[in-house]
Amino acid sequence: MNIIIKDSDLKDVCQKIDRNGRFAMDLEFIPERNFHPVLCLVQIATDDETFIIDPLKVQDLSELWKRVADTNIQTVLHAAVQDLQLIFRLSSLVPNNIFDTQIAAGFAGLGYPAGYGKLLQQLLGITIAKSESFSDWLERPLADAQIEYAREDVCHLLAMADKTVEMLKGQGRLDWALEECRAYSQREYYVREDRELFTKVKGASALNRRGLAVLQQLCQLRECEAERIDRPSRSIISDTTLIELSRRPPNNLEDIQRIRGIRSEQVRMFGKKVMDAVKLGLSLPTDQCPAWPAARTTPKQDVLVGDILFALLKVIAYQSGIATELLATRDDVQYLVRLVKENRLDGSNFPLLTGWRFEMAGKMLCDLIKHDKLLLHFDLESDPPVKLEFDKNAKCKLVN
Repeated sequence: MNIIIKDSDLKDVCQKIDRNGRFAMDLEFIPERNFHPVLCLVQIATDDETFIIDPLKVQDLSELWKRVADTNIQTVLHAAVQDLQLIFRLSSLVPNNIFDTQIAAGFAGLGYPAGYGKLLQQLLGITIAKSESFSDWLERPLADAQIEYAREDVCHLLAMADKTVEMLKGQGRLDWALEECRAYSQREYYVREDRELFTKVKGASALNRRGLAVLQQLCQLRECEAERIDRPSRSIISDTTLIELSRRPPNNLEDIQRIRGIRSEQVRMFGKKVMDAVKLGLSLPTDQCPAWPAARTTPKQDVLVGDILFALLKVIAYQSGIATELLATRDDVQYLVRLVKENRLDGSNFPLLTGWRFEMAGKMLCDLIKHDKLLLHFDLESDPPVKLEFDKNAKCKLVN
C-alpha cells in the first residue's frame, strides 16, 4: 500500500493517471464539525495500483484536481455528489468526464441508489467490511483497519465500472448513463444562491414579506459568520431563533437576550451584527422584500391525470429495469401535465422532454395527455404484471 505524504510522490501518481487515461477516486471527509466538510483522505486507484493520499501532509492537491477536471481523463466514483462538491469547493474547477457507478447501476437494473458494498457483491462477488464507516479520519496515525477500509473503498471501482459498462452496452443504455453523469460537468450544479437560503429555514413560509426580508438578511449573516469561524451554520444561531427574530424584530440587544434559546455568548459575539441585519431587512423598500414562492394550485382533474401518469411511469421504469427515482419524480410528471396543457413543450429543457428520459417515457406520456389510447394488460402471474400497449382505434380500456 502506497501512502502518499510528499508532493513529489503525488506528482508521480498524477503521471500514472495520465498514462492510464482514467482512475478511480474516493474521499474520506468529516462533514459535521465545520462550515465546510474537512478532507481527511484521498484514495486513488489506477488499473495497476492503489494509493492513499494524506491531505494533512500533502496540502497542495491542485495537480490531482486538474485531472478530475480534464475532459481526456475519466474519473470513476461511486455516489459522486458529495465528493465532487468538495473537490469543486477546494479547486474551483468543474469536474469533467465523470463516471458514477451508482448512477450506472441504476440504468443497468441493479437498483438505485445502490450502496457500494452491495453493488460490489452483485457485480464481482466481493464482500468488504464496513467497520470503519464512522472513523475519525483526522486522527493520526491511521490504524491498519482504517487503511484497509480506505483501500477497499477504491481498489475495486474500475473493475466494477467495467462490469457495469459491459452490462449497459448489452442493454443499449450506456449513452443514457453517460448523459446522466454529464450533469456533474455543469458549473450550475455546484453554485449555490445565497439569497435563497431563507427558503430552507423551517417555519419561514409563515412569515410575511417584511419578516422574510429580515430572515433573508439574518441567513446571510449566519452563513458569513459560520464560514468566518469555520462552524456549522446552525451552531451559530438556530432556525427557531432566526424565525423568532424575524417574526418579532428586536429593538436592542436586551430584546435579543430575552428570546428563549439565545445564549449570552451568542449575544456577545453576534448581537450587534444581528441588529444590523434586522435593521437592513426592516429598511428594505416594500417592493424589494422577498415573497415566499407561491404554490400554484393544481386543478383536481390535473392531479388525477398526474397520479395516473406517474403510475404508468413506474410501469415503464419497471419494464425497462431502471429505478423510477432516476427517471422522474411525481412532481416532474405533474409539471409535464401543465406544460402540455399550456402548450409549452417546444423549446423546454425540462428533463422529461430531453435525452434518454424523453426517449424512454416522456414522449409516451405526452402522447397520452394528447388523447392517445392505451391498453393496460394485467397478468399477476407474469413479470412484469402490467404491460402497456397503444391502441389507436379502440377507446382506452383496462384489460385483465
